[in-house]
Amino acid sequence: MLTELATYQNRKLLLWQLAADGRTFCGIRFIVQERDLQAAPVDEQVQAFVEDMLSDGEIRPEYDSMADWEAMEANHGDTADQYL
Repeated sequence: MLTELATYQNRKLLLWQLAADGRTFCGIRFIVQERDLQAAPVDEQVQAFVEDMLSDGEIRPEYDSMADWEAMEANHGDTADQYL
């Protein structure tokens, strides 16, 4: 999923997903379950996540305000670098 997400070339999306992986807040798996997309192709699942996260190409304000981007960068920046 991270490879597909990296095609959007948005570091914040990657950081968010890396932080969300295995947790219950709004990552790809959460969106897939919410929208009943378990049987959908991975690229469709990733697209649903991107559409939920972005507004006019930017992270939606409600998500941006709750994210600790510095902590996400510190914890997951090296992994994000590998995908971008």
